[in-house]
Amino acid sequence: MLLHSSELEVNGETFSISVFCSAAGRFFAKTCLGEEDFIITDGPSLTETLKRHEDLLPLAVGTRELTQCYLGNPRRPRGRRP
Repeated sequence: MLLHSSELEVNGETFSISVFCSAAGRFFAKTCLGEEDFIITDGPSLTETLKRHEDLLPLAVGTRELTQCYLGNPRRPRGRRP
């Protein structure tokens, strides 16, 4: 069940964050970074899960940018990510 949605700007791009609660009562946040590329963070509460996700999202974005640069792939266009 979707409990919260927000956006976070990282390196000039805006990423959508969705926080859900599982049937087992566990919370998890999800952000799409690209086609079939997601970052998912879990935690014991909505606020802790969101905080963890917001802290880890810049690292995930930066790592993917470095990987793309290393592989010689073009950078994805900046803007809003669903």
